[in-house]
Amino acid sequence: MSIEATLASLCQRVAALAPDSVSGVTLCDAANTRIERAIFPTLAPSFAAAIKGVPTEPHTFGTCVNAIGRGQVITCPDIEKDQRFDPQWRKVCLDHGLRSIQSRPIFLDGAPIGTFVLAYREPRSESDWDVTLMKFGADGSEAALREARV
Repeated sequence: MSIEATLASLCQRVAALAPDSVSGVTLCDAANTRIERAIFPTLAPSFAAAIKGVPTEPHTFGTCVNAIGRGQVITCPDIEKDQRFDPQWRKVCLDHGLRSIQSRPIFLDGAPIGTFVLAYREPRSESDWDVTLMKFGADGSEAALREARV
């Protein structure tokens, strides 16, 4: 099974544990300068296409590049109202029905190389369950990526 298929399966399993959620994974290029892969198995391919190639600097484009740049979880409880991020990113999310989103860095060898994403179709704050799912998704992604690298 390819790493993309493994990560897509993980995303689907996490989303099944949180009704009305969408989960995905973003991965940077080897130099950590751009989002190279975006795996969102339950969203239209246009969502991943809109994220691929996005530079990781500046950290204001969206939650994923912000989480990669800061090395910490970034939450956005209301995408439509949150002005911290690029209007293009907000439009892509809203056009795909996403209203709140959280991105947690995936680390390999101590450096953030991507994110695990949990999003919802309504504005909402992060719950304790979301924190647990995000940790599970990011740790599972890291383990799969480490195994694929061997």
